[in-house]
Amino acid sequence: PPAYAPPPPTGPVQVPPQYAQYPQPMMQFPPQRQHQYQQQHVQMARMQQQQLQMQYQAQLQMQQQAQAQAQAAYGQGRNFYGHPVAAGSDPSLNGRMHAGGNLRNSITYNQAPDPFIEGHSGSRASPSIDGTSYPSTALEKKPRKKSAAAAALDSAAYGATGLKNFGNTCFMNCVIQCLIGTGPFCRYFLQGNWKKDLVRDSKKKSYSEVAVEFARLVDNMWRGQYGSLSPIGFRSAVGNCSAQFKGNDQEDAQEFASFLLDALHESLNRVHPRPPPDRDLTPEEEYQFEQLPDFQQANIQWERYIRRNWSIMTSIFQGQIQSRLTCLSCNSTSTTYYTFTELSVPIPSTGSKPAGGATALLRKSAARNGAATPVSIYQCLNAFAEIETLDGENKWNCPRCRTKRKATKRLLVSRLPMVLVVHLKRFSTIGHFREKLETNVVFPTQQLQMDPYVINDVRSQSPTRYNLYAVANHYGSLSAGHYTASVFNGLRGQWNYFDDTRVSPIAEDKVATPAAYLLFFVQNQPQG
Repeated sequence: PPAYAPPPPTGPVQVPPQYAQYPQPMMQFPPQRQHQYQQQHVQMARMQQQQLQMQYQAQLQMQQQAQAQAQAAYGQGRNFYGHPVAAGSDPSLNGRMHAGGNLRNSITYNQAPDPFIEGHSGSRASPSIDGTSYPSTALEKKPRKKSAAAAALDSAAYGATGLKNFGNTCFMNCVIQCLIGTGPFCRYFLQGNWKKDLVRDSKKKSYSEVAVEFARLVDNMWRGQYGSLSPIGFRSAVGNCSAQFKGNDQEDAQEFASFLLDALHESLNRVHPRPPPDRDLTPEEEYQFEQLPDFQQANIQWERYIRRNWSIMTSIFQGQIQSRLTCLSCNSTSTTYYTFTELSVPIPSTGSKPAGGATALLRKSAARNGAATPVSIYQCLNAFAEIETLDGENKWNCPRCRTKRKATKRLLVSRLPMVLVVHLKRFSTIGHFREKLETNVVFPTQQLQMDPYVINDVRSQSPTRYNLYAVANHYGSLSAGHYTASVFNGLRGQWNYFDDTRVSPIAEDKVATPAAYLLFFVQNQPQG
């Protein structure tokens, strides 16, 4: 409790609210007697403060012991991520990827949510639909009361907090759970590093509100004190930033993940104010650029990008793709590079393609036939990286031939991110119909090989193997679907299944299902 300074020895007695349980004076005493009475209150307050401090120290010691036991148990198990050092050039990301000791300390256990950022307008309370004011993150359940014996096993609660569904916000909940399972990303917020990077610009005020509310949500979810939370403040900030996610309609989890990572990048971009964009290359410069090796081209374009963009999202989630056009007449090339946060890969059809005049019934039948035969994630990556021929109306206007020519187009990854988010393109538009592919995509939980899908120089300079740590699932149809998430808890070395407020363990061999939609992989760093 805060220190209590006694009032002057004259006037009515004023007792702080936290000490209201003590008997209050029923009449005015003489000044000397009144001052003596006040001193008794001060003494009792100090005694209570000492008792609370002793309880706090005992609780902190008990939590540290539980943390040490959990870390010892984690160290004895297998290293799911293959290496204790997280990749990335940001020095704040050094340490074990999902080690609970790096993510949780005495601050995250005991401190209240950080006060609102100075210079950032707004309120801690968010109005609800019925006009009632709630705290930015309402507690759905009371804190768990655990004995000293149960505290040693309490580590399972950290990073295993459910989220309330406000009607159709399961798409939001599953993405949040996957991001909460991203160790360096959460550590960035838990340690308060985001505060010095927050952009306090009136033009980006809505983006900054999303970052502030997300930081509070991460802090509360990693406390391990609550079974579930109501992310009212975060949802309100998202709605103020994007009209698409303001209502109660079911939205696409991939679109929300892209929006959230972009909003956090804009609000936490360290390059502020941004310099003007680079000018376009002249034809002579483009020709010289095409003569460079691929890795030099990729590095040049990456340096141009980070000159105006550098944030925690750049360090963890953003990669780079090479897109190359090749003229089949003169073999001239045109290469462009762009960044990505999700790698969208198509799901190849395993059944026969319907004729051009096929009806919707035939299309649905073909989808059901395709669902019966599973495909591998490597088939999806092959479809992403396969060479596409541009002919007919899609011919390329070759700058050397100065006319439209038949050409080829190929996509490859030129820079692999630390966290690779693979988006399985289950939703497709065929004619006037938008349908979902129920094809079962088989993917490994360990050792995903990305070698065939990157440029040659990346294979020798960057790790190309990934381990799975989170999956966002979509069940049902477009109009009546539901999202869940499966996330690996590195502190306990186990998988958890999140269905809104319900959290339960899940076996690793049950993680890969036909409902998988977004796959979160982390780079497997080599030992040494």
